[in-house]
Amino acid sequence: MKKSLLFALLVWTGSSIYAQVTDTIVAWTFPTGIDTVDIYPDICTPDNVNRYIAAEDTAGNPISEMTFTEGAATFAATSDGWDNGVAVKLWSIKFKAPGYNYFKVSSKQSSDIELAGPKDWLVQARLSGGDWVNIDGGTVVCGNDWTTGVISEILLPEQFNNPGSTSIYVRWIMASNENILGGDVTPIGISKIDDVVVTGEQISGTGSLILESDFNFYPNPVRNRLIQLQGTTGLSGLNIYSLDGSLVSSVTINGDQIVELTNIAAGIYYIEPVNSAGEKGISRKLIVL
Repeated sequence: MKKSLLFALLVWTGSSIYAQVTDTIVAWTFPTGIDTVDIYPDICTPDNVNRYIAAEDTAGNPISEMTFTEGAATFAATSDGWDNGVAVKLWSIKFKAPGYNYFKVSSKQSSDIELAGPKDWLVQARLSGGDWVNIDGGTVVCGNDWTTGVISEILLPEQFNNPGSTSIYVRWIMASNENILGGDVTPIGISKIDDVVVTGEQISGTGSLILESDFNFYPNPVRNRLIQLQGTTGLSGLNIYSLDGSLVSSVTINGDQIVELTNIAAGIYYIEPVNSAGEKGISRKLIVL
């Protein structure tokens, strides 16, 4: 009995000591409805500042022009052209996550009811150069709402853990040609996707030590080049990157709550927090008008 209690105590103690930090690797919530803005992630690790979401076929060809309409909370990515799309047409994302394990994927899908879009989807993933695999819990059945076609933190298989510099691809591919009303999907049938989020656990001794919940800013978009910071404890600076990953500016914080973004032209950027030890945090999209 004593041995059992000791073992249980050791297990509990070990789990508390080695508790992992979970970060958002990449996320699309489509807050503005502007296609040139929302195609890029709202939150991401530094490796993913120029990633985008696509509606395409298995050859990588866009199936139609992506637009943005009312979503689960703000806006959603929307596309038509899904006819005859079973095992061929899909929503897709790509990301890198060196130093992370145990990736979880969440999303919400819906279809228009007047222009009825695809009902059945399958979530798959692959490593760059590898084969697609089906993800447990990744069967999606859509309706004309944002509660039916939902997946919540489905776990990618262990083969995706610690991918190093290898890219990971995730896709939502059509599993049938049936629309949400029971007929065939036509060229004008509409599919919508929203709140696409990938999280991962930092491998011990790697990754950022600045939690994404510890840093935020507003307003966004910003018009007068002044932003109000939230969560500046331990923060020493901000790095501002363009969409191609180039460093545009480095700003020293020194405990300031309001920061002026001088010499920053209108456009889309990412802000990366940095602490006094030089450790970097999760980047957030910044829109400068």
